[in-house]
Amino acid sequence: MNLPKDDLAIIEDLLSFEHKTIAHKLGFVNFGKEEIPYNLLIKSIGLIDKLSRIDDPKANKIVVVLSSILWTYRNDEWDGLKDYLILVLSRIGFPPSSIMLDKDYATNNNRFSSLDSLINEYLITLYQFKHEIFVRENKYLLTSFQKKVWDAFENHKLLGISAPTSAGKSYIIILKAIDMILKAGGNVVYIVPTLSLVSQVCSDFNAALKNFGLLHYGISTTFNIQEANNNKIYVLTQEKAISAFSQNDRPFTNIRMLVVDEIQNIEQVADEDDQRAKTLYDTLVEFRYSSKPELTVISGPRVEGLKILGIEIFNEMSAVEEKTKDSPVVSFTYAISKKNGSYYFNQYSDLLDSPNRIKIIHDSLIKGYGKSRYEPDFIGYLVEFVERLGLDARNIIFSPTSGQARKTAIELSKSRKPITDMKILSLVEYIEQTVHPKYDLCLTLSKGIAYHHGKMPSHVRAVVERALRDKLINDVACTTTLMQGVNLPAQNVIVRNPDLAIKSVDGVKPRLTEYEIANLRGRAGRLLKDFIGRTFVLEEGAFDTEDNKMELFQETEKTLHAGYGEKYSENQIYIDECLLNNIPPCEENKEFSFLLTYIRQVILKHSIQAPERLRSVGIVLGEDLFNAIRLSVESLSVPSEICYKNRYWDPLDLDDLFKRRDIFNLPTFQSSRIEDLLTEILTLMKTYYPIYYHKYFGIDKIKSACITAKQWMKEQPLKEILRDDYYDTSDKIDERLNLIQNKISFGLPMLLKPLYDIKLPGNMFLTFMEMGAYRPPTRRMIELNIPRETAIYLSQQYFPDIESNEDNLEYTIITKLKEVSYEIDYWRKIQIESLIR
Repeated sequence: MNLPKDDLAIIEDLLSFEHKTIAHKLGFVNFGKEEIPYNLLIKSIGLIDKLSRIDDPKANKIVVVLSSILWTYRNDEWDGLKDYLILVLSRIGFPPSSIMLDKDYATNNNRFSSLDSLINEYLITLYQFKHEIFVRENKYLLTSFQKKVWDAFENHKLLGISAPTSAGKSYIIILKAIDMILKAGGNVVYIVPTLSLVSQVCSDFNAALKNFGLLHYGISTTFNIQEANNNKIYVLTQEKAISAFSQNDRPFTNIRMLVVDEIQNIEQVADEDDQRAKTLYDTLVEFRYSSKPELTVISGPRVEGLKILGIEIFNEMSAVEEKTKDSPVVSFTYAISKKNGSYYFNQYSDLLDSPNRIKIIHDSLIKGYGKSRYEPDFIGYLVEFVERLGLDARNIIFSPTSGQARKTAIELSKSRKPITDMKILSLVEYIEQTVHPKYDLCLTLSKGIAYHHGKMPSHVRAVVERALRDKLINDVACTTTLMQGVNLPAQNVIVRNPDLAIKSVDGVKPRLTEYEIANLRGRAGRLLKDFIGRTFVLEEGAFDTEDNKMELFQETEKTLHAGYGEKYSENQIYIDECLLNNIPPCEENKEFSFLLTYIRQVILKHSIQAPERLRSVGIVLGEDLFNAIRLSVESLSVPSEICYKNRYWDPLDLDDLFKRRDIFNLPTFQSSRIEDLLTEILTLMKTYYPIYYHKYFGIDKIKSACITAKQWMKEQPLKEILRDDYYDTSDKIDERLNLIQNKISFGLPMLLKPLYDIKLPGNMFLTFMEMGAYRPPTRRMIELNIPRETAIYLSQQYFPDIESNEDNLEYTIITKLKEVSYEIDYWRKIQIESLIR
């Protein structure tokens, strides 16, 4: 679509107004108009009206951008602007965006407040009618894209959804899941990459179930084979999902809907170091062969090729892909660059062929430009930058590491006055009591600043995310957890550079990709919350490489491919040699050792069906090689069932472990010296199986870790584990929390599981270790998505006498919690909302 020069001039003038206003707000320049000139308003309205009548994506984008600027900088005397913008936004297929303009909008019946023109009311009603759907008797107003997705649900068995972060993908997916449950019951399986996303999706489902009175539907974050036939909504990480397949070949039955969110994480499946991508891919392949969901949805931000990917993975030909680049939230990127000793404040927008540039007059404000460390001068600059955005602005400050996120939050808090809000004070007290008084988050929260990363305890993440959603806190320093779909509402995202480390290792420093940068920018502004989202890049030059100037501020897309074929082809000679000669994974074949394990495991488990399974992931073996491998794995001493239950251990190593089993003296929960026995076992594992030891555990101070492991599985609350005088600084507290979350509750069970399967099958020791709990009510609450610390508190408080053979334990827990909910404090109560709805 080509626009006349006059129309382009209007767009440029409005963008320039936004640009200058923000530059002035940040103190970079002295000029900056206070309000949009009246003649520009009139011209803009005329252009909006003209473009809103054109069915064209670019025209729609211009309408949304211009409307957002007019509304953001509106004058109270501009009568009728609200009514007009509601009309044009409804006309172009973004009626939900227009809801933000009407503070008196009636959510119960999707009606706007009375408009000045009866004709406009009729027109808006007509436009809305095309975007309305009904779930049971409830009416919902969708964007054009959401409506296309909804219609596609009805006509296909597999749907790929690609859209910017703020397009409302998750909203329409959950709504469809509820619709399917209402019509036919059954199970929903929803796979997400992180625990934070598990909590968010559980919360969203809980609200939807409550809204429709589906009180009999449970939400579970783990798979329990005893309850496999119940109507459930499973919200699982890929690790939890694939563990279900070690319990049963067909664990999930009667699946109405299978959802795989953040599907872009599958891309690195052939990278030897990306175990999570492999786990996700292997999980989806298992679903292909074990179940036939009525509807499968794979979803991600700005990804191409989802239809083909879906067909390849699931072998489902009734597939379609719905995608859009349009967003109802306007995104502006502002970046500071340096050239010839001068600094410039640059505005990037999809509507500009080249960025708008303003020379920064007060460049003494800028400190630490081009450096990698977070020195005091840069921190002072960052603090002032955040403050100039306004105390009411909601900001996410991206940090390269979890440690830097914490340090940034501390520095930001130093310039703030203590918070007097009683809810925040109670939050600080809650974290002090459940973690440690010297935990730095308590300090920063007391000043209205938070930090967020994947190493935080689950109950702390839950309450911090709730405080952010409730707008009790406006500023949060955050790591890459931000890019995995976590809905932390923010108007602004602040990024220094693309680094994912402070220091280089062997001259290499990991960096965000263009696609990841686009995802990061997409976190600024949320549907139905903000009309404009802004990303501020503090060092534009840091995003350039020696060979390439990155297309940083474009809506970068990623074409997804998955499978093991390319990796196998690249290393086929060496892989075949290792397979033929029974060479197990080792340092010499580390680059492709995961394929040795994968091929042996598939052949062992599926025998004559294995070639078809292997072909489905891109691996084609010659008949002679296949027969040789089959003969080898079928002649192993280790029982096949042990191999099936430990798919990421090579059968050759499992066979060796089976033969050495007598040298391991395994502790049980009743053992008197658990920490000593664990230390002995781990030392042996480090000696005989270093590949697995370093992959899953890799701790030097084994005895100390084993003492903490014993405390953890014995249901000692974190506050007691951290009570020792050693934990006198937040660094030491964070170090131990990281050990518990990544090594004790995850790595240790993964490392020792084959041993327990061999020597003590069915023993609950590792389950207790993974969950950090042994009592049935505590474990059941954790399975129901109640964080460990809260589950322990509730178990001690209200379920001290429940035995393991209690009939219908879940019903007993839910009934009791409903009875006592009035006496549970606010921050614990929000963690059990899904049970007491």
